[in-house]
Amino acid sequence: MSTEIYVSWTLDCEATQRAVNDIELGCRSARAFVDLTMAAGMMPTLFVLPGDAQAYPKLLNTFAEEGVEIGLHYHPQEEGYDDFCGAYTADEQHEMYRTAVLQFANALGFEPRTFRTGSCSANDATFAVTAELGFTSCSHSMPGRKIMKLRSNWTGAPDHVHYAHPANRLLESGLDLVEVPVSTDPDSMLWSGGHPQDLRVELFDAKNQKFLIDKILQREKLRLGPIKSIVGLSHNIFRYDEPNDFRRQTFKQMLSDFSMLADRYEVRLKSATVSELATAYRAAAPHRQ
Repeated sequence: MSTEIYVSWTLDCEATQRAVNDIELGCRSARAFVDLTMAAGMMPTLFVLPGDAQAYPKLLNTFAEEGVEIGLHYHPQEEGYDDFCGAYTADEQHEMYRTAVLQFANALGFEPRTFRTGSCSANDATFAVTAELGFTSCSHSMPGRKIMKLRSNWTGAPDHVHYAHPANRLLESGLDLVEVPVSTDPDSMLWSGGHPQDLRVELFDAKNQKFLIDKILQREKLRLGPIKSIVGLSHNIFRYDEPNDFRRQTFKQMLSDFSMLADRYEVRLKSATVSELATAYRAAAPHRQ
């Protein structure tokens, strides 16, 4: 009997960042990424900056109508702050994210259910604040990352879906909030040992991505726990709409390799948005107060 593994593809939408400032690119990129993912039988999650939500609400609502999940993304520097999320106190983060939720909701007409901080930056207050604001799922963590300048330190963090802890980002359970980590390979450290290779489309070519997909599929098949999952990511600042673009070609090959390797390892891939993945986890491991 085949093993079921949930797969969630995510796109951080940040075309309104000052370093990018190209809304047209962001729209074309997001549309093409969504189309490629859906053509492969998957339903993606888009994590959207408040500025992006305000810049192209019609497109984002169209995605939502198609079944795409639209979650919140947040880079403090784009909102008048001067550091990354993990540098701020609980009270400061509460105000920052509360304001972002209001901006998001005013632009799109609904509140986000899931949340990812920019650069996977967080501290021990982040999960509790996320839960206080009513989010039911999040994807803040990148297990193995240790980049102080980004305030993103996840050495020893769980590499599987879990209930977040109210006082320590590296521990499990306590909050009725499901954390869905980005899939990483802690055996392959990049950037002077500060960043584990993650399942990010733009990070490597398709040949190298295939090695990572192979490794993660084998790891998840053997994992013990309520559910098995794989989470990939990219950003809407690349030309996914261009047929000859390197990232588009890489992503298409990654999707094909996932299918091929799943057959090899007798794995059944099941598409899930981040919230759907969290729902599956809750069903398999009900939260206990």
